[in-house]
Parts: sequence; C-alpha cells; structure tokens
Amino acid sequence: MKDYRIKVTIRNDRLLSTMEEAGYISVAQFTKAHGLDYQRTSEIFNGKLKPVNKKGELTPLTKEILAILDLSVQKAFTERQLKGFLQTTFEKRVKEKELIKIASPVKNHELLMMEKDVDKILNEILSELPPRYEAITRYVNGIGIEAVHTLTETALKYSLSLERTRQIYKKALLKLSQAKNLEKLKNAGLQDVYGLFKIKTKKPEQKVML
Repeated sequence: MKDYRIKVTIRNDRLLSTMEEAGYISVAQFTKAHGLDYQRTSEIFNGKLKPVNKKGELTPLTKEILAILDLSVQKAFTERQLKGFLQTTFEKRVKEKELIKIASPVKNHELLMMEKDVDKILNEILSELPPRYEAITRYVNGIGIEAVHTLTETALKYSLSLERTRQIYKKALLKLSQAKNLEKLKNAGLQDVYGLFKIKTKKPEQKVML
C-alpha cells in the first residue's frame, strides 16, 4: 500500500519560463497586466485549450500571448502541445521516500500569489455570512486550517445534526456561487488553490464547481 497520492498538473514550461523571464511571477499577474482572460490563458498554458483551431490556425488569444512574449509557434509549443491534452492532471500513488525526492520545499511562486488573492476574496465573501455558516464552510474545505473535513465530522464538531450541517453548507455555497463572487474567485484562481468545493458525506460525494 502506498503512503501518498500526488496530483500532477501539466504546464507548458516554454511559455512559463519566457513569461517569468519577462518579469511576471504568475499567470494571474501576466493576464491582469495585458487584459487577458485568466481562465482561458491558463488553459492554453496547461494544454487544456488547444492553441490552434480545427484548421490548424493559431487562435486569437494564442496569437496575442505569443506577440506579448515575442515567441514563435515553434519556440512556444511542441507538436504534441499543439494538439492539446484531454486530461491535464492525473494522480499517482507514491511511497514517502519517493515523494521526498520529487517534492520541493519551496512553494511555487505563482501558487503563493494565487493563494493570497483567493484567500483575500474568500475572506471578504465569507465575512458576509453568519458566523456559524462561515466557520462550517472553512472547516469543510480546509480554508485557513490544515485539513478538509466531511460533513459528518463537521456536524460532530459543531454539535449539529448532519442534515442541519448540510443545509447550512449548501446555503453558504449558494452565497459563494453568486455570479459576482463566482467571477472574482475564478479569476483569482480558486480551483488551482483549493480545487472543487466538496460536499462530503457517507453517500457518493457531490461536487460543487465554482
């Protein structure tokens, strides 16, 4: 039995390295400086969004990115990267000693910046909730604490029934999912930092995409 399960995310190092050499420490900063769509730009950087259309022509966004970075298609993408990837993340089980070999003790600068942006926006939105709603949302998703928790664990901690805990959490998610909040969270990189907000019970897990 393996000790850990790690999540690997594909990224285009050619684009990232050139972007960093130009003085940007994150895709978020890069897109903000040039008025680009953060989510779609990130998807080009990780291969989820193809840089070319069905005719094999560069998409307008790809052209804009390459023009800003002063890169040719050949220098920015391999033949495989031009085709895009159906799956840009995958999980792998590893032993602890294997993990130590590949893990870096220093957090990626981009992730650190996104964490700050996401945490700031989350704190603003969550502060508008009743105190118990905020506490439960933080506890379930591991916001400001070290671990995520199931709704059953959360119900026990706050001395509530499972059903009541579920109701409170769903109402909190509705607040987070309001259009104005959703846009702010997506642009800040919520999914890169926290992944999906999850409703965990003994039943099959329900996922709420933000």
